[in-house]
Amino acid sequence: MRIKSVVKDLLAERFDREYEKKLKEQRTDYDSWIRQRENGERESGNAQADAAAESPFVLILQERGELAEEAVQKIEHYFRLHPECDILYGDEDAVGPDGLRRNPWYRPCWSPDLYLDCYYPGSVAAVRKSAAAGYFHTAPGQDRILFREPAQIRREMDGILEKVGGFEKNCVCVQRLPEILFHVREESVWEEYLTASAGEELVGRMKALGDAREKLLSVIIPSKDNPEVLEKCLASLKKAAKGRAMEILVVDNGSSPMNREAVEKRMGGKGYLYQPMEFNFSAMCNLGAGRAQGELLLFLNDDVELCPDGGLDKMCAKAVLPYVGAVGMKLCYPDDLAIQHDGITSLPVGPVHKLQYFEDNKSYYFGRNRYDHNCLAVTGACLMVEKQKFWEAGGFDTRLRVAYNDVALGFRLREAGYQNVVLNHCRGLHYESLSRGSDETWEKQRRLEEERELLYSMYPAFRREDPFYPVQLNTEGLDSRIRPGYITSRNTVQPPDWKRVPKRLAGCRLDNCLMVRVETAGPDRIQGYSVVLGDDNACYERYLLLEPESGTGQRVCMKLEGQYRDDLEENLPDQKN
Repeated sequence: MRIKSVVKDLLAERFDREYEKKLKEQRTDYDSWIRQRENGERESGNAQADAAAESPFVLILQERGELAEEAVQKIEHYFRLHPECDILYGDEDAVGPDGLRRNPWYRPCWSPDLYLDCYYPGSVAAVRKSAAAGYFHTAPGQDRILFREPAQIRREMDGILEKVGGFEKNCVCVQRLPEILFHVREESVWEEYLTASAGEELVGRMKALGDAREKLLSVIIPSKDNPEVLEKCLASLKKAAKGRAMEILVVDNGSSPMNREAVEKRMGGKGYLYQPMEFNFSAMCNLGAGRAQGELLLFLNDDVELCPDGGLDKMCAKAVLPYVGAVGMKLCYPDDLAIQHDGITSLPVGPVHKLQYFEDNKSYYFGRNRYDHNCLAVTGACLMVEKQKFWEAGGFDTRLRVAYNDVALGFRLREAGYQNVVLNHCRGLHYESLSRGSDETWEKQRRLEEERELLYSMYPAFRREDPFYPVQLNTEGLDSRIRPGYITSRNTVQPPDWKRVPKRLAGCRLDNCLMVRVETAGPDRIQGYSVVLGDDNACYERYLLLEPESGTGQRVCMKLEGQYRDDLEENLPDQKN
């Protein structure tokens, strides 16, 4: 036995060394990755300089840093290709005393509501000289203006943005160049950007664009056989309203006689729309919207409780702005206040709730969960929109009975030129899907997949990409983290190499120590991970075995090469390799 144990230990050490070697090959740091990428662009001639007597733009620069190499050429080239663009911003990173670059800050496409909350364009912005006239006085040939304080930049930019129509519907005058344009020497300047909210003058002019105080709010709540949960929702709504003019419409698709009587009594004979039908969230919401008297609509799940933090008034004030489409708020799980919804992001796996299940006790990726921000869609569990805009977008699509109807509405509002926004300064509690249960069953998962495919067949432009979520950030899996994509840049999708497998697998056993998680599965690829709990995972080979659903087809398997998953390193610290 002693010899067998020694041999086993020696083999394990060898496997561990091989594993560490593979990890080293897969890991990369930002400085190496970005320099290699930029060198490749220079060799391919992507950064082209245009011959011009004078630059058509003026650069507004932060003093505490430096322009990236070829930034001017890239900006100039972009302006000449996009004559509609008046203001251009990009991304930036930090450079230390050692000359190494780190911590890239990737920005979304133009996000006016994020801009109102913080100065996210950052250390360099390019403004077309025709748009800057009257704000910046430059000498002939001068194309740079230096500022030290972010508040100074912000004051000037506020006025220019209003002049060029940055807060109008269908705005295209403000655009993002997805390139690193600046290197800051002091990362503390970023905190100054994040705390530089809109000035009083701009806020006052924004308020003048729309006044929600006199507008009637119609709250539409789909509910069935859930009187106790509904009661909590209605009680929270009353506290949150604080005397605001409001009508409540409960849409019931077929409660039992006893529950129907309880809800009718609670509603006092007003605003209770009882119409037995198969569950169709879209049809129920449209039914309520069709009966609504208010100019503002709030679609609210019966398992959502609003907090009395002024959030309802803030949603109304935002929803009436001419450029705004759907408005949502941050929703948290009630037990531990982890994030449930903070805007919907369209990724290769489909629409997801980024940061879902993450504790809301700290800030993630430059304030993602701290500042109001624009997004492609917000959850229908708590969604406000002006009635005229709602019907302009066609209401909820009844073909999407259960899922993604809110996403489709967001897509249509976006296509119509409106900006959807989630308010992070407001919060509600969501007892997610109490009414109809979870989506864990096989039947529900299949229905979810069918509705997702229907969604993207109708809106193919939004498949796999999201202008509010830069592709350089994590776009893989359902871990819902926001992490720079360079970390896993050396991963490549493994090509299929399936082998036939006999019906009986000799020498194999089923063992509960193996934990397997399939994160996504479709015609293009299967993605997930497996862990042998309590053992050294470097000592195992891994094969993916597929069995036919009917039980009559051919089994196949493929040996897995493995990918680098830093999120598993972080989330499973007690498991070896």
